[in-house]
Amino acid sequence: MIGTFYFRIGNFFCASLSCENFEDFDKLQHVILPKLQILKIQRAFPKCELLIKFLENNGKNLKEFYLSDIKGYSDNSLNLAIAKFCPNLKKLSTGIKNDELETLKIIFNNCQYLESIKIWCGSIFLSEKEALETVVKQSHKNISELILYHLYYVRPRLFPEELESFFISWENRVPLKPLSLVIITDYFCINTLDKYDENMKIIKKYIRSGVIKNFEVTGFEEDESTNY
Repeated sequence: MIGTFYFRIGNFFCASLSCENFEDFDKLQHVILPKLQILKIQRAFPKCELLIKFLENNGKNLKEFYLSDIKGYSDNSLNLAIAKFCPNLKKLSTGIKNDELETLKIIFNNCQYLESIKIWCGSIFLSEKEALETVVKQSHKNISELILYHLYYVRPRLFPEELESFFISWENRVPLKPLSLVIITDYFCINTLDKYDENMKIIKKYIRSGVIKNFEVTGFEEDESTNY
């Protein structure tokens, strides 16, 4: 499979192709791109040490970073590097494994301009409950969009009282920013939060109250056509 490396510098959008392991990414790791704003890596994953070096040189001005969620590649050292070298991010998509929850807290602490985050859920990654609780407790006031991307089966299901608790906590945030909540799933993910009538009743309740400004359930194909 061919991996794709996209980047945007100012108003110019560029793309370069490589092999599955991005073997030629070592040519980019030392390049300085002072106006780099958007970095998107799809379908493959460079060696972490090369990408970390690239972020060390270019992460400061990044506004958006999307990392290979189509294939589910993830690395804790890279996530820590994102927190360290990319303090001005506004949008982020990355995988946090279920034993790396502290890393997500560090990202929220260091990346205080984040407005939107896509969190991978299921299997070795966070559960919906872990993702929701961490976002509402640890994220800063700029966050207004949460995307739960269900790469694998969900473990375990999110119960209505847990979802209600999340929205109560969100409603009490000061200042209150109405939330855009997006669920990316398919028919094979049988126990995502949108599959339960009790959860959907709660979501409709908070749409009416203005806590939720947008709620969307979409599939993987639709997601690939967006910035994420």
